[in-house]
Amino acid sequence: MKKKGIVLLLPVMLWAQMGITTHERVSTEAVPDVLRGELGFEEENKRVEPIREHFNAIVAALKRADPEARYCRGGGFHLSPRYSYKNQKQEFVGYGGTLSFGCEFPTIEGYNTVRSAVEKAVVPEVRVREGALSWEVSAHQRETVRRGLRLELIRKARGEAEAFSAETGMTCRPEKISYAEGGMPAPVMLRAMAASVPTESPIRADEEVSVEAAVDYSCVKRVP
Repeated sequence: MKKKGIVLLLPVMLWAQMGITTHERVSTEAVPDVLRGELGFEEENKRVEPIREHFNAIVAALKRADPEARYCRGGGFHLSPRYSYKNQKQEFVGYGGTLSFGCEFPTIEGYNTVRSAVEKAVVPEVRVREGALSWEVSAHQRETVRRGLRLELIRKARGEAEAFSAETGMTCRPEKISYAEGGMPAPVMLRAMAASVPTESPIRADEEVSVEAAVDYSCVKRVP
């Protein structure tokens, strides 16, 4: 568990009271618990009906492999006309379609099972586009870690208050803790697009999760 504290405002004496503000930071390494990736499909055809038919078959295959949608989300596809231009004239050449799913798996085996089931429904006219797999910390796991870090920061603030009390000869305590929310940790592995994805497990690297806060302390003169 990493800890860091910075005094942002010097103590100011006001009669028998004093206020201190510090910037505190605690962090730890979280173990990635989900394997994220993307399954995408593209097709071009003179007619729109074959694209719909092929994409619906892929969606049906994924639903059979993942009936409760535990791993993959999406399945809506986009169709649009395609044109070419010659001599400043627009000429209709057919339709283009895209279909994509965003997926999260607890294991590489789960990914391979779903991928294999979907590939059986892919016809030659459909191009497969896959996003590179990466291990990441899930939102649930990150929030669980952050809750623990908030408790650690509170304990640290209490320890700082005891240190301030010893240094000043006054009685100090944390008055207010203002957490800096919204700061997401940068993943160690960045997701990238790739033409194909190996089926062996990607590298799993720990990710730093941190909590920062401004802590206001109040110190009062000790009563004899």
